[in-house]
Amino acid sequence: MSSALEYYIPTWSGIKAYFGDIFPSELMAVGVAPEASAVESEEDILKKPVYKQKAVPKVKGKSIHSRWYWPFASGILLAEAVAIYGVLFVKLQRNTGVFMMLYGILSGLCITAGYHRLWAHRAYRASKPLELFLAIFGTSSIQGSIIWWVQNHRLHHRYTDTERDPYNIKRGFWYAHHGWILFRRKEDDLGYADMTDLHANKIVVWQYNWYFFITAFTSIILPTAICGYLFNDWKGGFFWGAVARLVGVQQVTFCVNSVAHTFGTQPYSDEQTPRDNWITGVITLGEGYHNFHHAFPNDYRNGVRWYDIDLTKWVLWLLEQANLAFDLKRFPRNEIMKGRAAMKLKNAQKFAKRVDYGTPVDELAMFTESEFVAEVKERGKKWLVIEGFIYNVENFIKMHPGGPKLIKSGIGKDMTNAFNGGVYNHHYSARNLMNSTMRVGKII
Repeated sequence: MSSALEYYIPTWSGIKAYFGDIFPSELMAVGVAPEASAVESEEDILKKPVYKQKAVPKVKGKSIHSRWYWPFASGILLAEAVAIYGVLFVKLQRNTGVFMMLYGILSGLCITAGYHRLWAHRAYRASKPLELFLAIFGTSSIQGSIIWWVQNHRLHHRYTDTERDPYNIKRGFWYAHHGWILFRRKEDDLGYADMTDLHANKIVVWQYNWYFFITAFTSIILPTAICGYLFNDWKGGFFWGAVARLVGVQQVTFCVNSVAHTFGTQPYSDEQTPRDNWITGVITLGEGYHNFHHAFPNDYRNGVRWYDIDLTKWVLWLLEQANLAFDLKRFPRNEIMKGRAAMKLKNAQKFAKRVDYGTPVDELAMFTESEFVAEVKERGKKWLVIEGFIYNVENFIKMHPGGPKLIKSGIGKDMTNAFNGGVYNHHYSARNLMNSTMRVGKII
């Protein structure tokens, strides 16, 4: 750890001793940076370093994720139990309910606009007042310090859907939603995430050092006091305004890791599990457009289309108008359209594989013109030729929309002119029907 960071470490060792590696190890870069295994000695030769991922270790035959972390897990589960008790047994007053909703949205926006789009992805730059505000109230839903949250999220993007993904959906829906946060992990077992930018950010390091005190104030003390002093509802302020609210915001955030990797569409990429889901977008303040986000992670928007329900996008746009946010990053529209076009083509190709197009052209039997005539005259085949291909129309004569007379008159002849407009210019549906059900050969 650098001396600059050591300078900021506080003296409240008792709190850290209890919470273990939730706090102190957050400032450590995860794992080690990849080392080149082969480097050319000649300076003027193109170097070709080879990188090798460190194997994910096992503990007693189980994954490292299988170790229950009681200090953290007990806190999360206790908060959820208190929230359930409050919902069942504490009456919700109208004013307290309104406050809970508004403060809940603020708490969520500080995660989506702050923890996620600002610090995890650097999708824009924030003024110091805005950055300080986001750092303070980002603690109001007790989702960890900026450094801890961002570290896990950057690992998630680097190792999506693998054992090194902190909330790997391949381990199951429940694990990705909730289980991952209840299990103890050795951070250097998961991989490497570059955190040097946040280690150099004084506001981020300040929030990390004083996280326990800040979150106690913003998540519990402040909402309880506001409801108590303004609405004379101390009990409701604690159970509803504080605990139920923060648990609700946590669960909404967890939905991005679970629901947004399970349900929805993949309009930009299907290489990994992230999906777009407008319903998830509503409840997560815009984070539900997860397929777009994983394809273009440093775009300040998750819902890129104007009608996508991405509240965070519009809040950031308003902050830009107020000169509080700057340099909002937008991925080039042409590249976004390329992603959509590639997926549309890929899906069309998948769909096409389910369709019977008849015998492939290179597998058709070959006939000379004389052989074709012989098949018709000597063997009574009901064949005709269109654009060099031979079609057996025996079972179609009575079904022909133009009547049987015309099609009978074409047997044994090249009817290309009649088929392509001389008599009637046939549609693609007619051509597809003939190619898949009647095409039997080719004239050579």
